[in-house]
This record gives sequence, structure tokens and C-alpha cells, in this order.
Amino acid sequence: MRDLPHTPPLPTVPLRAEVAFTDVSAAALRFTLDHEPITPLASRFVDVPAGTEDPHIRLELRVIGSSHQVIVDDDFIETFACLGAGEAPDWGRERSTDGTWVGFSRHRFTCTLTEVPGDFAAAAAEVVRRSGAHGDHLVVSFPGDPSALTALALTHVDPDRLAWQTWHCYPQHRQIVHSHSELRRDA
Repeated sequence: MRDLPHTPPLPTVPLRAEVAFTDVSAAALRFTLDHEPITPLASRFVDVPAGTEDPHIRLELRVIGSSHQVIVDDDFIETFACLGAGEAPDWGRERSTDGTWVGFSRHRFTCTLTEVPGDFAAAAAEVVRRSGAHGDHLVVSFPGDPSALTALALTHVDPDRLAWQTWHCYPQHRQIVHSHSELRRDA
């Protein structure tokens, strides 16, 4: 067998939403594991290994407005959006929830808020690059400003742990919200 030459991955090009940028600011974001699915503007489905009993589960990365939902087999729904209901972000602190979701028993969530003092377009381009470094990702831009982005990336997959990251870019406030989430089978 002959080795093929390495081809670098193509740059990620954000999908363009045909709706207005609807989230008002990072301060309006709320986190919940109890919200119903919201019709997405864009989504990406990923079949991930789940173990020997159920070989695959389906994970969906969703952009809703300029926020996100991650849905795992319609049994787990993480929502981080400007919905009015839910918990306000506790910037930089881990939130841990025990439960039972598709065999997973613990969810962890952390989010940070960054004020961008310099070139916001360059910071948004870095978000696109970082999310695109992962094979399973979704990036959506919104009309009015190409730096108004929501990006999601599946960052770790094995039968005992799923992890993803998200970025919400608010050029009107020069803010980027970055979240880290994981589901684990151990409690």
C-alpha cells in the first residue's frame, strides 16, 4: 500500500444564516438542561460510538438564533441561549449536574466571557479556525456583520465521554463567549 501525500484541511467557511442576529448580548445568555428542542437555523448530526450495548448514539450540534443547543439521542438537551429562562452564566466556574442521559451520568459546563479590545474581525476569524480544527463542527454567521458568529465543535468522543466547545461572537459588544461541555458515564 502506498502512502498518500498529506493534504491540509480546507479552511472552514461559515454557513450564512438568512435571519437577523437575534441575541442581544452575552449578559442575556441563560443555561438550561430542561428546554425543549428549538427549530435550528443549521445543524450537524454526528453518530458517535456508545459502547457494546448500543453501538451508536446520535449527537446533534444546533445553532438557534445566535445561540446553541446540543442534543444527544433526544434524551439530553443542553441549551445556552437568550431565552429569558434558565441560569445566568457563572463566568469561569464549572457547573456540574448528575443525571441519567443515554447512559451518561454527569454533565459539566463551563463558560468564559472575553472582551475583545483589538481587531474583532481577527478574533472571530480565530474562532472559525479553532472550531474548524475539529472534524465535526458547525459555524454560522449572521447578516449585518460577518463577525457575528456561532460555532460549535465536537472535541472528544469515546464510549465514556463526549465533549464539545462553543463560541458565541457579539461584535456589537466586542465580546466572545466560549463554553466547554462534557457528558461522562462516571458519576
